[in-house]
Order: sequence, then C-alpha cells, then structure tokens
Amino acid sequence: MTTEPQASIRQKLASYLAQLPPPAVLKLASGLEREKLRGASGIPYEMILSGLRPLLASFAGKDRPGTPDALRQFCRPFEDLLVDEESGHRRQGVISRRSVMSVWGWLRDELLPDALPDMTRRIVDHTLSGDKAALEAAVSVMHASAASAIVAAVAEARANGEMRRQAERRLGGENGFDDAREIAIVLSIAPAMLKLQAELPRSIANFDEETVAIVKTIYEEVAEASPAEALYVPFAVMNRLEEPSQILRFVRKVAHQRNDVVISRCELAVFGEVLLTEIEEIARRSEMSRPGHTDLDRLLTDIRRFAQLSKGFTAEIDLRRNGEWGQRLLAARGRVSAAISQEMSRFETELVRALPFHQIGQYGRGGPMKPDLAKGPDHARTARMTACLRFTQGIGPICEPLGAQSHCRSIRQQIESYLSSYEDRLLEELRRATGSSRANAEAFLEIAAGFHEALGEEKQADVLRRRGQVAVRD
Repeated sequence: MTTEPQASIRQKLASYLAQLPPPAVLKLASGLEREKLRGASGIPYEMILSGLRPLLASFAGKDRPGTPDALRQFCRPFEDLLVDEESGHRRQGVISRRSVMSVWGWLRDELLPDALPDMTRRIVDHTLSGDKAALEAAVSVMHASAASAIVAAVAEARANGEMRRQAERRLGGENGFDDAREIAIVLSIAPAMLKLQAELPRSIANFDEETVAIVKTIYEEVAEASPAEALYVPFAVMNRLEEPSQILRFVRKVAHQRNDVVISRCELAVFGEVLLTEIEEIARRSEMSRPGHTDLDRLLTDIRRFAQLSKGFTAEIDLRRNGEWGQRLLAARGRVSAAISQEMSRFETELVRALPFHQIGQYGRGGPMKPDLAKGPDHARTARMTACLRFTQGIGPICEPLGAQSHCRSIRQQIESYLSSYEDRLLEELRRATGSSRANAEAFLEIAAGFHEALGEEKQADVLRRRGQVAVRD
C-alpha cells in the first residue's frame, strides 16, 4: 500500500502516459473503457483515463476516441447544445452540462426505474459484442423511451404545482427543469440530430451553400412532422460555426429573404434574437464597467466578440436603420463606443504615473522636466499601464466599425508622444546617472521598452534597448 500523495501519483502517471505512441494510447483507452463497461474492479479507471483525455483530445477526426457507455450514448443527440455554464439569462437551444447527471438520475430513480437499467445492460452487451445494428436499435429505444418519460413528467409537473416544485428540487431549480424539457425535445428527434452530426464537421469555418443545403434538408424533414422541435437542428449547427452569425445564411435560405424586417417576423427570427441578445449583453457589461477598475483583457475579449457578431450580423442580412434590429444594433454600438472612450480617457494619466517626470528649477509649471529617478518603478502602476497598452493595441483593428476610431487614434498619439519625450530625456539621464539613480533609470528604460512591445512595436523596443546600452557606455 503506497502512502504517496494522489497528486504525485497522477503527475507521474500523466508524465508516463505522455510518452506513449498514439496507437498505444488508443489501444489503452479502448481496453480500459471496455473493462469498465464489463464492471471489472480493482483498476483506477478514472485516474488513468483522466491522464489519457488530453492525449485523446489531440486526435483528429469526427468521432471521439473510446467506447461510448450508456450515458454518453444518451447525451449524443444534444451534445452540441451543452455548455459548461450559462452566462446571463437562460436561452433556448442551450443546455447546462450540470443538468445531465440530474436528468439521468431522475430517469434512473423515478421515471424509468425498471426500464433504464435493462436498456443500459443491453447497450453495454451490444457494445462489447461489437453488434452495431443491435447497439443502434438499443440506443434508439433508450432515446425514445427517455423522451416520452420526460415529456410526460414535465406535462404532469406543469399541471401540479407541488409536483413541479419537487421536480425542480430534483433537477437543480427552474433552469434544470427547462434543461430536462429541452433534452426531451432533442431526444425525440434523435435520429435527425445524429444524422446531422454524421454529415457535418465538428467545427465549421465557412457555412457554405453545400453545407447550408444539408442542414436545410434535415431541418425540413423534421419540420414536416415536428415544426417546434425542428429549431434544434439549426441550434446544434450554430454551436459548430466558428462565426455564429453565419447561421443567418440558413435563415435566409429558408425564408427566401435578406430583409431584416421580413426575417424578424418569421419562425426563425429566434436566431437573430440570440445574436442580438448577446450583442446587447456585451454592451450592457461594457457600459457597467468602472474606468480604472476594469479587467481590460476581459473587456477587450468582450469587445472583440461584439465586433465579430456585429460585423457578421450586418454582412449576412440587410439591416434597415429604422428597423427594430437596426435600431437595437446601433444603440448597442453607441454604448460600447462610449465605454471604450471613457475607459481610454484615463490611459495618459496612468502612463504619467508609471513613467513619472520631475520638475527642475524655479520656473513654475512650464519649467524643464526630467525623469524622476529618486525611486524605482512602481510595479502595480507598470502592470496597469501594460494592460492599458494591450487594450490600445487590441482595440485598434476593430475600433472603426464601433465608431470609436477618432478617440482611439487620439489616445494612441498622446501615448506615443509622451513615450518619445520620456525616452529621449531618460537616455540623457542614463549617461550621467550613478548609483541607485542609474539602476532606476535602467529599470525605467526596460519598462518603456516593454510598453512598446505591449503596443506591438517590437522593433522600437529593440532600438530603445540598444540606445540604452550605448548611453550606459558613454
């Protein structure tokens, strides 16, 4: 019996597994999962599989390596809709990953206490025997049975307040209850969802005409019998798109229109609403940010997402400025632009604090200035200014469609002008400074070079460092 800590064992195991060749990784994973399905004990499955998962994730191809157990088979139809966590209000077409085990437990313990264990055993047996036809039939029965059971339970809970409260407690609240309802909807059209997965790549860089046509065909097949459920076909596709706004190409194809007024009134308007809701949520977060107390890297990520969605939205359909969608998009852009301007207005002040000047002589405010080398750099101020400069550099390529280009350009010019003036005078001080003043001057010069790098100006940073080396030797 070893007393070595679990963390140390896991680390050593991961290091060993990382050295295995790809064929051995696949063979080991497959063998472990088959033994796990058989119920063999005495093997630390989860510990070994957790070390293999990063390696398995690197394999190319549509299908996840390994042998799906009953739970994974249960999740397959709605796996494209799963999210790790919900941001803001819950929306249609998104299922929290946290709800999966709650729904599975609900089925196992209350809704299908006799049938689900039997279906699970059949799936395991057919998986181990390699009988694909029997396996597909067993999985299909499980999907249909689970869908019917959840639909019936949800309908009963909606008609009975106490039953609904019990179901919500079991499923983790109202959102969990809604997740269960959507899981049932998707399971009811499982064959179409699995067909969609088989015909589309896992990540879609360009939602071209051919791919749109495939989705449209499957959507129309489902819509003929179940119009409401058919919406989950494009919802699944949307989560595979690298550019989510490209889902509007499908909407255009079905609606036979590019006009936003017509599209906003059709049954597929929900996809425009999903995009606009995310755009407006980003605008709201940006507007609520407090200048000087904002995580600028996170804000920049938000604004890049906003620009991506906004640009895609206007590229895919014809927006009228006086239409509802056009008005909402313009309002959101205005709020984001105002937030950017308000945030960047303090950047020059932060720069002065990070690279301070000291007034010399008795000439008042208009007298000569030189870098203040009495104290070394303030690392907190340096870090804040570096974040400001990363933001300035990152916002540059996308500020024009946001209507903030004038302010961004002005702030960048102010920063570059101050840096140029500071560096020239710092080099003069570096030539004659001694002791702690020289050490401080060298530290400030390295900070200034780092600021250039944060602005994407690597050449200027290298030139400044070489000028500093020359100044020290003079």
